[in-house]
Amino acid sequence: MRGPALNGMAGRPSAHRQVWGRGMRLLKMNVVWIALVSIILLMAAACGSSLENQIVFVSHIDGDDEIYLLDPDQGETLPLTNNTSRDFNPKLSPKGDKIVYLTNESGGLEINLVDLKEESITRLTHNVGDDQFPQWAPGGDRIAYTSLQYDNPEQDDNPEVYLMSTEGGRGTRVTTNTNDDRVGDWSPDGEWVVFFRNENDSETGLWLRNPDGVNLVRLTSEYDSQPDWSPDGKHIAFVRDDGENTDIYIVTRLKNGTWQDETELTRLTQHPEADFSPVWSPDSETIAFVSFRDGNGEIYIMKDDGSSQRRLTSNGADDLGPVWSPDGKRMAFVSYIYGPGEIIIMGADGSNQRRMTKNEAEDHSPDW
Repeated sequence: MRGPALNGMAGRPSAHRQVWGRGMRLLKMNVVWIALVSIILLMAAACGSSLENQIVFVSHIDGDDEIYLLDPDQGETLPLTNNTSRDFNPKLSPKGDKIVYLTNESGGLEINLVDLKEESITRLTHNVGDDQFPQWAPGGDRIAYTSLQYDNPEQDDNPEVYLMSTEGGRGTRVTTNTNDDRVGDWSPDGEWVVFFRNENDSETGLWLRNPDGVNLVRLTSEYDSQPDWSPDGKHIAFVRDDGENTDIYIVTRLKNGTWQDETELTRLTQHPEADFSPVWSPDSETIAFVSFRDGNGEIYIMKDDGSSQRRLTSNGADDLGPVWSPDGKRMAFVSYIYGPGEIIIMGADGSNQRRMTKNEAEDHSPDW
């Protein structure tokens, strides 16, 4: 399977901010980015859309990974970072006005924040060790992430789950153990964070933790990963690797129950080839996913009970990383039909597929 793989973990934020156009050079960005972001804002106003309708992605067009913004209606693509480091794994805030991403500019992996309205970039974490998997809280005021803080005397030499505000800082530690904890997703009400542990861990599976660090709940006990919470808060879709294949499951909160009570586990795919990358539609009725049942990666959709599985792409090349538009009417994904990865947009039923990036470089990791 082609596409980028995340490596590392870290984290201690700094309140220091460097603003485009004031002579400072955080990430070696120059004043031209003020004009670019202003174009984005004016473009959104002119076409009646908003920052919520933008797609953020990663491109290798200048020789290393940089963060770009794409207007799916106008087709305009604009760079947000410009440096010699690797900038990747961008995540849009719920309102679409901020972006967190990972960068190795300092040597280790740190989390940076782009504020499109303020036209600024802030380095949120700054300590010895790597940060990884930043995930926005539903309200957009907090970020959950995984950190390996070698300079924290209270932490063992293993990754833990942390929370921080958009102001940055060392963060608040949510998990305390000797396991490898990796952040997955937030519950829609912001009451829980789901995380998972790797296949070599004695306590593998999906776990829940309140943001205040109490009420630890173990949901599953197999090698499960890629959790995605349904917007209605009732289900968590995830991928299970049984050592021979990967399939998509959901764990469901029972009616009138809580996540601390008994839950129901349902297997949604049962094909001998790999199924992975489940993502819920905004109405919580449909799951998009990637399947290799056709010999290469293709985008599929299915109902929340696993029925009506339908193939949306069919081109003989890998199509990966589907993400839904905020209104659920479209999807963006990465396709290798043209060689290196390109960003493609299509209707939620697979119609009107449009190539949005056209270059000889690798474009990947869209978030809408």
